[in-house]
Amino acid sequence: MKAISRDHYGEEFYWFLGKVISDADPETLGRVQIRIFGIHSEDQNKLPDAHLPWAQCLIPSTEGGVSGIGQHSKILPGALVFGFFMDGRSSQIPFVLGSVHHKELPIPGSANFNKGTISNIIEDTINEDPDAFDPRKNPVPAQTSTNIDKNLIGGTNAEKIFNFFTSKGLTPAQASGFIGNFYAESSLKPDARNPNDKGRVSEGLAQWRGDRRDNLIAYSNENNLDYKSLTAQLNFTMYELRTTEGKAYGKIKEASTPKDAAIAICRYFERPSFTIKDGLYSSPSLPTRIDAANDAYRRFAR
Repeated sequence: MKAISRDHYGEEFYWFLGKVISDADPETLGRVQIRIFGIHSEDQNKLPDAHLPWAQCLIPSTEGGVSGIGQHSKILPGALVFGFFMDGRSSQIPFVLGSVHHKELPIPGSANFNKGTISNIIEDTINEDPDAFDPRKNPVPAQTSTNIDKNLIGGTNAEKIFNFFTSKGLTPAQASGFIGNFYAESSLKPDARNPNDKGRVSEGLAQWRGDRRDNLIAYSNENNLDYKSLTAQLNFTMYELRTTEGKAYGKIKEASTPKDAAIAICRYFERPSFTIKDGLYSSPSLPTRIDAANDAYRRFAR
């Protein structure tokens, strides 16, 4: 695909809004891959992410603008972006002018609109008392999980989880699979605790227990992190995937849809009780994990 059209001077201006799917530009040109509203189908079976266009991005005039000088755009997966097509009516060469601030809200009429569903959890996960962390009213140490997690990008725990994993090279579908599983395990709360999970304590987003819980605490201590923080647990998840959970990582990376990712993470990373019948994997909580993953993908990856 051409990067810039040299044959079109703008007599037909066509603008668009879209969601960033990936910023991992294979050509390292600082482009973002986008799914454009009203043009690109939201059905993965009709239009997989791999077939979506890569759009160049406008950068500030403070950057050099020539090869090897200056910085690329900082737009991240999940961002809502505005732009225009450099080839006018043909609409094959999108160009992003910038991102638009927005707040993820439940969609009225959707199956997940009611209170207590994943749509509501995604929006309300960190809806704390606005004064809860005002240092003038409630002084807190510098290394509390609250302060640490402010460095994560996103307005809710779900959005922070999505942005974290896509920044680490996972696809939006795979990141959504983690949201679905963490939702089923802990309602996306890093301080969630089960004092008697098969005779042992389990904690955190993934409800780590036994040796894995011990490893989480040790990893956090080594990195000067509160093990109950979102930051510590997300980084520990990547640490596990790259070390002790390498098999799970391989299976997760093979997943191309939120459903496949949710199943792979459930089966190989979380490993709750399950059955295999007629060659099909099943677990009591699997439908919840899949529904939550699909919902997260619809909200953050489009």
